[in-house]
Amino acid sequence: MNLPTSLLKWMALMVVCLVFFVGCASNGGFTDSVLPATNTPPQMNSNELAQANAQIASAMSEPARKRFESMLRGEPPPPSEFPFPNIYGEPLHPSPKYVNFYAVDDRYPAYLQCEYDVEEKNYSQSNEPKWFKAALKQVRHYGPTRFPPIKWVAVIINNDAEWTDVSTIDQAHKVGAIFKASEVFDSSHDLSQLVAHAETDRHPFKYDTTQPTPGQQQRWVIVERHAATNNPTTGPK
Repeated sequence: MNLPTSLLKWMALMVVCLVFFVGCASNGGFTDSVLPATNTPPQMNSNELAQANAQIASAMSEPARKRFESMLRGEPPPPSEFPFPNIYGEPLHPSPKYVNFYAVDDRYPAYLQCEYDVEEKNYSQSNEPKWFKAALKQVRHYGPTRFPPIKWVAVIINNDAEWTDVSTIDQAHKVGAIFKASEVFDSSHDLSQLVAHAETDRHPFKYDTTQPTPGQQQRWVIVERHAATNNPTTGPK
């Protein structure tokens, strides 16, 4: 799950404070010479703060360490960490069906990935146009400010009723299509017409266990193929 940058910064500050207090306690606890009468903790100087940050970074995995160091440098978060308007399910209350789940792959930042989940025991391709339209309508409802800068909207319809284990993931991702973001957000464009003229892909997704990380294993090959024929960052001119 992607966390908002503000939350990451808060967590980092809390860990810095924790490291400081644990260090003080391990050296004999807090004394009157350490804490003033107001019980306000002393300020760290720049060297102490740098050392505390280094301790935090050393305990992290390589990707997390790089992101933490990037955050300390004041660099903006990657598109994948954008606070998308997703609805997360709980163990007893799974994510709702017929609702988009949004993400961006940092390798393809111009593409908004929308997985539209359905629950159809008797899946019919005749229903796909209305599902594509519903997915695009949800994107349009939120508007461009709720997403990072994008040029394309990639939609995959996933039938949860066909998902049993990792061997059926590819099969469950039934169809995909890519739309111009400018047209999706422009209310003058009829969504039904966008869907009618879209080129669909019957093999839009691949679960690739040869890839090194879980995120890379879930490949939106529809995006990969589209980006390969255009500029991989911005799409066609």
